[in-house]
Amino acid sequence: MPEINLNDQWVILVSDPQKQRGDKSSSAPFVTYQISSKPGVSRGGGHHLRDTREDDITVVHRRYSDFVLLYQILSNDHPACIVPPLPDKKVLNYLAGDRFSQSFTQKRCHSLQNFLQRLAQHPKLSHSKILRTFLTSSDWDAYRKSLSGTVGNGNNKEEVSEAIMNAFKYVHNQSDEFVEIKEKCDKLDHNVTKIDKLFHRVVKKQEAIAEDYGKLGSSLQELQELVTSGSDDHNSEANRLSGKIRVFNEGMTQLSYSLRDLSRYIDYEYIVDLRDMEHYIDSMKQLIKLKDQKQIDYEELSDYLTRSINEKNNLISGYGTGSNFLKSKLEEFAGINQEAARREKISKLEYKVQSLTTEVEDAKRVADAFEKEALKEVEIFEHIKTKELKQSLTSLADHHIEFYQKMMNTWSKIEEGL
Repeated sequence: MPEINLNDQWVILVSDPQKQRGDKSSSAPFVTYQISSKPGVSRGGGHHLRDTREDDITVVHRRYSDFVLLYQILSNDHPACIVPPLPDKKVLNYLAGDRFSQSFTQKRCHSLQNFLQRLAQHPKLSHSKILRTFLTSSDWDAYRKSLSGTVGNGNNKEEVSEAIMNAFKYVHNQSDEFVEIKEKCDKLDHNVTKIDKLFHRVVKKQEAIAEDYGKLGSSLQELQELVTSGSDDHNSEANRLSGKIRVFNEGMTQLSYSLRDLSRYIDYEYIVDLRDMEHYIDSMKQLIKLKDQKQIDYEELSDYLTRSINEKNNLISGYGTGSNFLKSKLEEFAGINQEAARREKISKLEYKVQSLTTEVEDAKRVADAFEKEALKEVEIFEHIKTKELKQSLTSLADHHIEFYQKMMNTWSKIEEGL
């Protein structure tokens, strides 16, 4: 398999979600996201801006429906590519009325950045005109209106129809390579989902501990006030005790803040990365299913062609199936010329075989071409997945190291104060 080179020509940052009032055509409020992009390279496992002029940075604002339009156009234009998935619409958040909350918008903001970074790294999707327009155009609204009614879901509907028709069918001659790919994909999906659930529990536990630190701090504050109020200004022992309580309380408060910062990172970024990876894996599974549908179409046409050839050969040799034998007897009783009917059937079958042979050849070319593209996409997915997991785990380790360094410094200060 040829080596895949990811595209590192873009560095993209999605930030500053802002609630906007609806325009005249729509009274419903919405959220816009600031997208900053510029040419850049990937260094040290992360994305950094090049040391160039600030003028090179392009800043645009887009809403979620703009991202949806981008996704639809790319999916229609590149059906054989794994177009990275968008974050879910989060229906429950809409019903609960908290789709404008900081938690919801910040998590979506990070997820949208993952979406754009995946597009920017893809060797083919990164060069699409629509992506460049999306990232740089200051007249996006006019461009969007020009596309009104031209972006359809015809291909998606056909794919859904094929998926329903082939829901209970399977590929008979699956290649060992794709068997291995499916097994690895299922295992990765299982492991990522398991880690997601684990860190969800970790966040809840850390939030509970941070809350306990906060309660301890409040109790220490009350104790400090009690010690201070129960002594006069000349009571040096009481003052020293009050000072030590204050130092310990400040340390507990600092630990509480540090733990909350770590939990916030895990909740707002690391878990979002995991869930985005789960959706990305699902997209790869969908592409493999689509590849299987092409293979199933070819195999079924091949079987139909084989049956037609056998039927024609049986008629030529004077043999037929049981149903054909009964039908011939009935036609004989009805006074139909058996030889003329047999020649007519052979002629029709010859035409059918000729037509089916062409269809089978076309289906074979489509299936082989799609399988070849699917293998390329799987390789691209593997590269992007590996890079993302490395960056995500590196960032998680850095945040934990920072937390424990702060904790050591805090306890050192407490120890000195006591």
